[in-house]
Amino acid sequence: MPTQEQTHAKWRQIATLAEILAERSGTSNGFAVAQGSPLAGDDVHCQPYHASHAVRTSITAAVDHLHALCALVVESGYLHLAAPATLARGVLECASTAIWIASPTTRDERVERALRWNIADVKDGDRAATGAGLAVPTPLQDRKDKIEAVANRRALSFKRISGGYTSSEAVAAAEDFLKPPLGVVLPWRLASGFAHGRRWAMLAFSDTMQKQASAEPGVVNVKMENDHTKVLFLGLAGAQVLKGAVRLFEQRGTAP
Repeated sequence: MPTQEQTHAKWRQIATLAEILAERSGTSNGFAVAQGSPLAGDDVHCQPYHASHAVRTSITAAVDHLHALCALVVESGYLHLAAPATLARGVLECASTAIWIASPTTRDERVERALRWNIADVKDGDRAATGAGLAVPTPLQDRKDKIEAVANRRALSFKRISGGYTSSEAVAAAEDFLKPPLGVVLPWRLASGFAHGRRWAMLAFSDTMQKQASAEPGVVNVKMENDHTKVLFLGLAGAQVLKGAVRLFEQRGTAP
C-alpha cells in the first residue's frame, strides 16, 4: 500500500499527463495524421467517415475526462465517493474505443470498426432527437444508406456494421491489445459500478466509516467514504489506457 505522500505524487504525475494532453488536444495539429500513414490510408477508404476522426474524437474525450478527474480529486478539496469513478469510466471507455478502432492489423477491419463507430454515432444522435420530439434534418435511413455505400465500396458486411459496437467490446479489445498491469476490464467494471450506484462496488471498494442501527429490524445504516489511494487505482488504470491509445494513434498516424 503506497504512503499518502506516494499517492499524492502519483496523482500529480497523472495530472501533469492530463495537462499535457489537454494542451495538445486544443491545437489544430496536436493529433495530426501524416500522408502515407496507415490511418491516412484508412481515411481514403472511409470517406467521409474518416477513421482518424473517430480515433481522435475518442482520445480527446478521454483526455477531457482524465483532466476533469484530476481537477476533482487533486484540486477540489473534496473527495467524492462515486464521481471520480464516473470520470475514470469515461477515460477507460473512450481510450479503449480509440484502441479498438486503430488496433487491428488489417485495413478492412480498421475501416469496418470506424464505420461501426459512425453508425453508433448516427443512431444515438437520432434516438436522442426523436425521443425529445425534435426534428431531424436528415432521416436516419438516409444516413445509414450513406454508410452502407462506403461499406459496399470496400465489400464489407453492412449487416455487421449496422450493429454498431459496445463499450464492453472496446474495453475487452483494449485489454487484449495492451495487456496492462492494472487491467482494463476490471477497473472499467468497478468504475461502472460506482457510476450506476451499484452496492457491490461501494461495499467492495469504499471505507465503512460508521455503522448505525436502523429503526427497521435487520437493517444497518452505513456511512462510506473514499480515499485518495483507492481512487488512484482507477486514475492509474485510465491513464495507462489513454497513454496506450495515444501511442497507437502516433504509430498509425506516422508514415513508414
